[in-house]
Amino acid sequence: MFLLKVSGVGIFGSLLSYSKLNVRMLGVLISLEALMLSLLVLLFGSLTYLGVSLHYFLILLTFAACEAALGLSLLVSILRVRSNDYVSSFSSLNFYV
Repeated sequence: MFLLKVSGVGIFGSLLSYSKLNVRMLGVLISLEALMLSLLVLLFGSLTYLGVSLHYFLILLTFAACEAALGLSLLVSILRVRSNDYVSSFSSLNFYV
């Protein structure tokens, strides 16, 4: 039950930081990663409470690692092309400008 309460606080905190810190792309990626980790703690706590096998947890942990690697690679490519990571400068009309 402790893990479920901690994950609830983590989910609330990461959603709050996602809504407030959306100026730079790195802040958005960090808050999304915190949300994913909080959801993984919620899943782990609920699976251990129910006594079910942890195969779903390992699958989602693998997806979280792939998501983090993809997000960082996109951030590096955006920084190379645009030389800034402000979210407000992202638009489909002027992406390569």
